[in-house]
Amino acid sequence: MSPTRKSAKRELPVLNDDPRSWEFRAAVAMLRLQGRLERCLSDGLAAHGLTLAQFDVLMTLCHGDGITQQELAEWLLVTKANVVGLIDRVEAAGWVERRADPDDRRVKRLYLTNAGRKLARKAQPGQHTLIQRIFGRLSEAELRQLHGMLVRLEKACSEGG
Repeated sequence: MSPTRKSAKRELPVLNDDPRSWEFRAAVAMLRLQGRLERCLSDGLAAHGLTLAQFDVLMTLCHGDGITQQELAEWLLVTKANVVGLIDRVEAAGWVERRADPDDRRVKRLYLTNAGRKLARKAQPGQHTLIQRIFGRLSEAELRQLHGMLVRLEKACSEGG
C-alpha cells in the first residue's frame, strides 16, 4: 500500500482573478468562522441541555430582567414570532417566566426563574473559556480593531449594504 498524500488546500479559482476578490474572500471567511464558532459554542452548551438560542435568552435576561418579548426579539435579531416559540420552550423548561406588565396587561415581560439563573451561571464559564481560547490568539489592539470593523460592516448591512 502506498501512503496517502494530502493534497494541498486550493483556493477557489473564481476568486483569484476577480479584482474585488478580497471582499469575497473576507465574506466567505467570516461566514465560515461564524458557522464554526456557532458549532463550538453549541457543542459546549449541549452538555447543559441548552441550545445557543436558549443560552442567548438566559444571558440576555441575566443582564436585564423584565424586558418585553419584542425587545428580546430586537436584541436577538429574530422575528417576534420566532421569539415567542423560543420563550415557550424556555418557559416550559422552567427557566423563564412571563409576567404581565403592570401598566399594560397586553405586554408580557420576561424574567429568569431561580432555575434559569442557576443554569446560566453554570453554562457561562465554559462559553467564556471557549471564546477566550479562540479570540485570545489576537492582541487587545487587534480585537479592538476587529470589533470596530465588524460594527462598521454590521451597520452597512442594516443600511441595506
